[in-house]
Amino acid sequence: MSKELSNGVSKRAGRAHSLILKLAADFIKREIDAVGVLVTATRIEITPGFKEAKIFISVWPEGGEKEIMRSLENSKKELYKYMKEHFKIKYMPVFEFKIDKGEKARLKVEEILKKEK
Repeated sequence: MSKELSNGVSKRAGRAHSLILKLAADFIKREIDAVGVLVTATRIEITPGFKEAKIFISVWPEGGEKEIMRSLENSKKELYKYMKEHFKIKYMPVFEFKIDKGEKARLKVEEILKKEK
């Protein structure tokens, strides 16, 4: 019987998710030229069988999103190579980057609450 986390993901898959997210964050920090912009890998969604992985990011200030997304799209091959070097897995997923809209909404709520004080 496999042990599962509360979200239905096995512990092994959960560790893989965490490691891939950490490696993606490390890659972004090392490879993406983000002068004056904070880029954070916030979460990851991986399809069953590890065929595809969506890496969600937040960008602050928001004005830098388009440029960062363009840089990330252009560096997918390098990310794939980086992952292959640092994570031994039979099938490496195809990576896709998305802006984390949930994180954007959370930040806006925080900003509104600060203004009300």
